[in-house]
Parts: sequence; structure tokens; C-alpha cells
Amino acid sequence: MSLARFRLRFLLQEIDLPQGDTVIGRSATCQVTIEDPLVSREHARIRIVGERATIEDLGSRNGVQVGGASLQSVHVLRDGERVRIGTQEMVFCAGAPSPTGIGTRTTGFICHCSECGHPYPLELVECPACGSSDRNEEDTLAGAPSSSRDWGLDLVVDALRRAESLGRFDDIERILSHARLGIEQRIANGLHVERPMLDAVADAAASFAVTRREAAWGKWLLSVYASLGSVPPRAVGRRLITLPPSERTSLAPAARRVVESVSSLGGPRTEDRESFAGIEALGNSGPVGA
Repeated sequence: MSLARFRLRFLLQEIDLPQGDTVIGRSATCQVTIEDPLVSREHARIRIVGERATIEDLGSRNGVQVGGASLQSVHVLRDGERVRIGTQEMVFCAGAPSPTGIGTRTTGFICHCSECGHPYPLELVECPACGSSDRNEEDTLAGAPSSSRDWGLDLVVDALRRAESLGRFDDIERILSHARLGIEQRIANGLHVERPMLDAVADAAASFAVTRREAAWGKWLLSVYASLGSVPPRAVGRRLITLPPSERTSLAPAARRVVESVSSLGGPRTEDRESFAGIEALGNSGPVGA
């Protein structure tokens, strides 16, 4: 009887995990090398012995998370568990290979584009996002990245798009929760939140709110734009206005705060006027004193 096959899935590839040890870290000597300033040279080890797979932290500065919880000791991995190392989130897979046609390898190397910051496998000659062939050569053991770019948010947006395309609503809510934490932390720390990434998360949040017929995610996304003095994409307002009347009414105060925030900064840009009008209409859908 053949042994189960174990793999790590992240970005656009799957990496086979052979019997024995697979070390993940920033050093080129690791079986899985990740160019991420939050990843230590030898960060974590996955050990495969027969039908059992375990992961342990190798004394890294920033730790390892499995299923959102920080790893405190050797952990037995289960199929589908999510492992986070630095800004990279990967999925542990056991059993048959992926039917999606994603290529598998026994080693992997992830780098970041120096132009747009997009993470991608080293074997690609050019960044799939912008076409640049320039890569970052950072050599920081721990601490915040030297760039203000949020690598993790890139991955979150990619994951959201995949989950939406597959209709995996539980995954969408989990990923949105992760995006919410990251965005709020960046705002609290005075860091820039890139609009394309924010708009993509907001669109997913609005769509999810409508699917669940609940206003909670709509309130959150409107509060973010209000704090930034920005107008959400037009599609966001169009989605939120279709919520049930009681839920739509509960969104009105948050929508009015967006209008007040943008107006205090001189009003919407020309290209945002239609979107702004939609948020104004949403703000007028509830009691003014709410």
C-alpha cells in the first residue's frame, strides 16, 4: 500500500513534501525558500514520517501560525490546515494531487517584485502582475518590511477572488476577517492602504453582505472609507442598496459619515461623483437622527 501524498499549496504552485524533513525559511539552503523580511533563515520544519505530518517552529523571531493560532509546540498537521509563515499563507494538503492543474515541485522559492511588490515563484522570469523582472533583495531577519507595501493584503485579495469564484462562503468570511485585521492595523499605524487592494476587499465584503442579507460587513467597509476620507467604488454602493430595508436602514449612519468625511476634504473627485451620489442615497435611506 502506497503512503499518502503530502503537499503545501501557495500562490500558483504546489510543493511536494517527501518523507523526512522539509525546512521552510529565507535561506537558499531551505527546501522551501521565501524572500520575506518577516521570515527567519530557518523558520519552520515540516516532518513526514509514514502517514504522519508535523510542523514545528525552529526558534523563529516572528513565529508560525496554524489555523490562526500561534504554534507553541510540535503540531500534527491535518488536511486543509492553513499555515502562516511571515506574510505567506499556505495550505497543507494530504491525499490525491490537486485537480486544478497546479504544478508540483519538491522545492520552492518565492520572491517579491521590486516594482509592484507582488509575490511570485522565482522560476517565473517576470512578475505576473506588472511584467517587471526586478526582484527585491532584502536581508532582514525580523521586524517590519522596509517597504510600506502590504504583501499579505495581495495574497488576501487573490484568495478572496478564488473563494468567490468557487462560492466558498465560509472561506470568504474567514479571509475577510483576516483582511479586516490587516487593514485596521495599517490604518492604526499610519501606513498607506493601497486603493486597488482596499477596493477589491470592499467589493467582496459588500457582495458577502448582500449574500448573507446582513449589514455588518457593509458597516465595516463604510467605516474604513470614512476614516480615510475616500469614496467606495460605485459597485459597492450598488450592492449595499439592495440589502433588505431594515439592514439598509442600519447602514445609513455609516454612509453619512463617509459623505461628511469626503465633504470635509473638499468633496469627491470628478471620477468619484457618481459613487459619492450612491453613498449619499444610502445615507438618506435611514432616519437622520440614527
